[in-house]
Amino acid sequence: MEYKYLLEIGLIILIVKIFTIITQKIKMPKVLGGLIAGIVLGPAMLNIVQNSTILEALSKFGIILIMFLAGMETSIKKFISNRNKYVVIATTGVIVPLILGTLFSLLYVQDLKTNLFFGAVITATSVSITVETLIEMKKIKSNVGLAILGAGVVDDVIGILFLTIIMNSGNLQLTTFALMVLKIILFFGMAIILGLLLFKVFEKIEEKDTKSDQMPTYSIAFALILAYIAERLGVSGIIGAYIAGLVIGNTEKGRKVKNKIDLVVHMIFSPIFFASVGLKLGRINFSLSVWIFILIFTAVTIISKIIGNGLGAKLCGYHKEKALQIGIGMATRGEVALIMADEAKKIGLINEEIFSIVIITVLLVTLITPILLYASFIKKDKLEENWE
Repeated sequence: MEYKYLLEIGLIILIVKIFTIITQKIKMPKVLGGLIAGIVLGPAMLNIVQNSTILEALSKFGIILIMFLAGMETSIKKFISNRNKYVVIATTGVIVPLILGTLFSLLYVQDLKTNLFFGAVITATSVSITVETLIEMKKIKSNVGLAILGAGVVDDVIGILFLTIIMNSGNLQLTTFALMVLKIILFFGMAIILGLLLFKVFEKIEEKDTKSDQMPTYSIAFALILAYIAERLGVSGIIGAYIAGLVIGNTEKGRKVKNKIDLVVHMIFSPIFFASVGLKLGRINFSLSVWIFILIFTAVTIISKIIGNGLGAKLCGYHKEKALQIGIGMATRGEVALIMADEAKKIGLINEEIFSIVIITVLLVTLITPILLYASFIKKDKLEENWE
């Protein structure tokens, strides 16, 4: 039906709102309500709404704007001064999941390529869901929030390199891998140059245009353009959006438009994004042994990041409570893992069952980690009112 998407979007916004009210009443993060709403509306339960091209596009737009807002909350000076810490946290947070995921997948299948896939697919963090939880708790500007965002950028780049390996599995040439690394370096070089130039442009706009309120339009346009450039160069669009937020959020007028953009994001695009994750779950008939593996693999997926990223944070001098929070915050998985699984299925590296296992694992991790992160902050806040 031509206009069915209007009904689906309306239902998503309405049902997500109802579920977020319920989750808030029971002192759980709002993100959880959006995810559950997607599962209820989607093929897994009521099958009223299915993922479509329009919903996928709006969902992608939602991710970009969420990460753009996160960038606006971040101080460039703090980000740059802690860059070495972020690299350490991200690196340990990749190595541990890669090893544990590969080893524990032996419980399901004994095939080296498939085992390495299981390890690789759980290396990449998806910080967009964590970001929403941190914004909700007003912790996005905390040392923990900054560490999660900074390490998340590095982690995403490593995840993209793994994706390149997966896509070229069995036929990976050094030139292919080198080209991908070169594209990533090129993007960050372009982003820095564009960022510096546009920072000056936005400052000039502020000086000459003190009464006009065009800044939100300029800001969103810049975020989308930089996200597009990132995607074209093989880097996740959310990194481009985050860098755009860094540039605009560190100008005086840029900080003032945040609330206007925030309102639109959380009324429309954020609910669609989180519901779309839940919509990806279909009706699946697995044997008991497969379900047991899924539960074990989900636990490994979460624990490996808590250990890996938490260890990196501890090595960088973070207190054990903050190191734990960073580990939990980095445990979410999302778009990179899903893309990696989709590409692996296309080239015949994995079958439909393994693909479904990854989808369910991502959903379970996405449901569990916001609760754990929320609980870790609440517990800490109760022990020490001004923990920061």
